[in-house]
Amino acid sequence: MKSLRNKLLYTGLYFSLVAVGFLIAKFFDIPHFEIKKEVDLISILSILVTVWLAVIITTVFDKRKSDFRIEKDIVIRRVDSIYNLVGELQRKSVSGEIEYTNAASSLKRINTSLSSLYKLIEKCQFSIADDIRSSLRESVSILKDELTDTPKLTTEQIQNSDIPMEVKDGMIHFNKHKVAQLESSFDKLSDLLLELQIRINKK
Repeated sequence: MKSLRNKLLYTGLYFSLVAVGFLIAKFFDIPHFEIKKEVDLISILSILVTVWLAVIITTVFDKRKSDFRIEKDIVIRRVDSIYNLVGELQRKSVSGEIEYTNAASSLKRINTSLSSLYKLIEKCQFSIADDIRSSLRESVSILKDELTDTPKLTTEQIQNSDIPMEVKDGMIHFNKHKVAQLESSFDKLSDLLLELQIRINKK
C-alpha cells in the first residue's frame, strides 16, 4: 500500500512537471529554441494515458512479484520446519536408543507435515516436480522401516548377540552398525529437503 502511494505521488509530480513545462513553453520565450505555442490536446492525452498505463502495469507486476516471493518464503519455512523435525529425530535415534512411541509419532509428524506442504503448494503460483515428491516419500518409507521394524535375525546373529535393533520395555535399542545405517538414511532425507528448498527458491 505504501509502495502504491509512493508511485501515485511520483506520478502526480511527473504530471505537475509536464504541466509546468507546457506553461513555460506557452507563455515564455526560450532563447535559441523555437517552441510551438499551440497546445496539442491529443499529444497531452497520449502522454497521460501512457504514463498511467506504465504506473498501473508496474504496480500490478510488482504486486505479483511480491506475492510470489511471499509464497515461496512461506513454503520454504515449512520445509525448514520439516527439516528440523528430521534433525531432532536423528539426534535421538543415533544415540543408540529411542522410545518406540517417540519414533513412531515423529515419523507420523514428518509424513503429515509433508502432505500438508504439498497441499499448500497446490494453492501457490508454482509447483514442484513429481520426482522430488517420489524421492521424499521413498526416503521416509525406508527410514520408517529401518527405525521401527524389527528385522528378521539369522541364527548366527542370535548366537553372537549381534542384534541390529531390539525393542525392550518400550525402548528401541540399536547396535553401532544399525546407527551408521540410520545416519545414512537420515542424511539422505535431509539432503532431499534441502534440494526441495533450493528448487523452490529458483522458481
